[in-house]
Amino acid sequence: LVALFSCENKNEVKSYNEGLHIVPEPKMIEQQTGEFTLTSQTAFVTDNDSLKTVAGYFAEKIQHSTGHRPDIVKEAKDNCIRLTLNPALSMKDEGYKLIVTSREISVQAKSAHGIFYAMQTVMQLLPAEIESEEPVKDVAWTLPCVVIEDEPAYPYRGMMLDVSRHFHDVDFVKKQLDVMAMFKINRFHWHLTNDHLWTIEIKKYPNLTKVGAWRGTDNYGGYYTQEEIKEVVTYASERYITIIPEIDMPGHTQAALAAYPELGCRGTSYEVATEVGGVHKDVMCMGSDFTFPFVKDVLKEVAELFPGPYIHIGGDEVPKDRWKECNACQKAIREHGLKNTKLHTAEERLQRTFNEEIAVYLHGLGKRMIGWDEVLADDLNREVIV
Repeated sequence: LVALFSCENKNEVKSYNEGLHIVPEPKMIEQQTGEFTLTSQTAFVTDNDSLKTVAGYFAEKIQHSTGHRPDIVKEAKDNCIRLTLNPALSMKDEGYKLIVTSREISVQAKSAHGIFYAMQTVMQLLPAEIESEEPVKDVAWTLPCVVIEDEPAYPYRGMMLDVSRHFHDVDFVKKQLDVMAMFKINRFHWHLTNDHLWTIEIKKYPNLTKVGAWRGTDNYGGYYTQEEIKEVVTYASERYITIIPEIDMPGHTQAALAAYPELGCRGTSYEVATEVGGVHKDVMCMGSDFTFPFVKDVLKEVAELFPGPYIHIGGDEVPKDRWKECNACQKAIREHGLKNTKLHTAEERLQRTFNEEIAVYLHGLGKRMIGWDEVLADDLNREVIV
C-alpha cells in the first residue's frame, strides 16, 4: 500500500463524486470506455441564438470553477460541446440525447429547454468541483464516455419555499433556483403571504409591507419590492423555472388584517401573528365592502408581476368562527341563498362562493387558480387546480 500511494500524483485533487451519479436518474444510460477532458481549448458549437444563450450560461459556470471560459463557435472538429436542436427526436420537449466520446460531447434535444437539462447532466458527470464559484486548482476536468437518453416522467416537478413564516432574501432565493435547475425541477411555489408575514410589495396597499411584513417585539421579517420580484422572475426563467406565487385568502391573512383592519370581522385592530404555526380564527370578512375590491386589486398586481399561468390562493384552514358571529357575513349568506346541508354548513358554502368568484376573476386575468385541497367542492370550477 505504501508503494502504491507513493506513486500517486500528490498535486491532483481526487474528486469526491467519481462514478456515474446523476439525479434524477436518466431513463437510459450506457457507460462506454474512455473519457472526455474539458480543457482551456474546449468550445461550444452552435449557430442557434437560443442555444447560444444556454451555452453562455454554462460557459460562465465553467469559467467560475476552471478559470477558463469556453468560446461559442459555429464549427469545430473536436474538443467541443456540440449543441443541436433536432425536432425529429421521439421524446418530450424537455428530453435530450447526450453522447460523450473522447473527442466531443454531442447534445441533442427538441428544445433549448432540453439542451439546458442535458448540460445539467454534463455538469453532474464532471467532478463536483465544477459547481464552485471560485477557480479550483489541480482537478482533472474529465467525464466518462456515455450515451444517455432522458426525459421527465412528470411535467410538474416542483418545490415550495415558504418565506411568509421565515423570510429569506433575494440571494437565498436565487441559490434555491440554481439548485432546482441542477436537478431539473421546473416549478417554484413561492409562498409569499400568511398570518405571520406579508412579503410582497403591493403598490396600492403600502401598509401590507409597512405593517404586515414585520412581527413581534424584535420586528422580525422583510419583503420583496416589485423590482426584486421581477429580478427573481427573470432569474428563474433563465433556468426554465416557472414561479407560482401563493397569496393566501380568505384564511391565513392575519398579517393583512394587521395592515388593514377593515378586512376583518371584529371591527378592531390586529397584530401580525407571532406563533409560527397553527390556525388563526381571524380571517377575511366575507361581508365587508372592502374585502373583494382589496383581493382583486392585490391579485391584479400579482398577476402583472408573474408571467406564469398560475396563482395559488391557499384557501386552506379557514375557521368559520368569526363568520358565524359576524352580521355582515350572515347577511352575505342570506343574499347568496346559502343554507346548511348534510355535507356543508352555510359558512363553508360561503367560502366556496368566494373561491368561485376569485377563480373567475383570475381567469379574466389569464391565470388559473390553484388551492389546497380544502377548496374542493362538488361543483368546483373545473379550471381550478387542487
